Amino acid sequence: MQPLISTILDLDHALGGNARLIIGGGLGLYLKQQHLQASGTRTLLEMRRLPAARATKDIDLFLRADVVAQASRFERVREALGSLAFRPVEAAKYVAFHKTLAGVEIVIDIMTGPAAERTEGIRIDGERARPREQNPKIELHARYTPDALGIERHAAAFPIAGIRASDARSSSCVILIPCSFTYALMKLGALDDRMDDRNKNEGRHHAMDLYRVVGLQTETEVEVAKRLAREFQSDPQLATGIERVERLFADANSPGSLRLREYRRDNPSVPSIDLDWFVPELRRLLTGS
Repeated sequence: MQPLISTILDLDHALGGNARLIIGGGLGLYLKQQHLQASGTRTLLEMRRLPAARATKDIDLFLRADVVAQASRFERVREALGSLAFRPVEAAKYVAFHKTLAGVEIVIDIMTGPAAERTEGIRIDGERARPREQNPKIELHARYTPDALGIERHAAAFPIAGIRASDARSSSCVILIPCSFTYALMKLGALDDRMDDRNKNEGRHHAMDLYRVVGLQTETEVEVAKRLAREFQSDPQLATGIERVERLFADANSPGSLRLREYRRDNPSVPSIDLDWFVPELRRLLTGS
């Protein structure tokens, strides 16, 4: 995990410091769980009843819409990636970049949330967003992620510290991690997308991540989720998320429930899975009930 921490510290430094990078995906969830556990913060499900935070090699980096809209700021992100020796992933040009650090291949996925669709100056082509005035020679796009509702205004701040790989200096910064409401919608989408893969491991991981998202809610997040459920009650992305809950977790033999049970079967050290607790709480998280 240290190479990923070093990479975030390097990127924050390359962007001038205090960049307040929004980190989602498995890494964001890992860092959130580690921080809450270390601080003893009360969560909806006791930590002993949750699986340990799982390692990841990817960094889901969400850029705010105002960054994507301004070509100079967007290009600065590309320059920072280049200065840290990140290269485009051939199969995902130019939304994913990779390099090897301390024997670990690190992939940064560049993403942006639904505010991009409403922000003047952004061009969206399918899953790709970029500044309308972008220099075509700047090889950078952001993956448009419409189900990341509320990610820009409701992400929580968490400190991280470690050694920068670029200059071997001790460093720290504050990152932003999506709230449970946003995370649940994104993880439901990821689970649904990978449900029919021949290799079911990704689906199992997403299902367990979703279980952790619900269990890691703090008292503050429960209240934030209620406000967001009201705010986005007419948004089709929220309607889709709720529909996915009903379809994937309708009963113990539904696809999402099966993936959770399979994960528990393959990882016997994981605490028991309580579907009777989980599904109503997931439903409550998205509906604000």
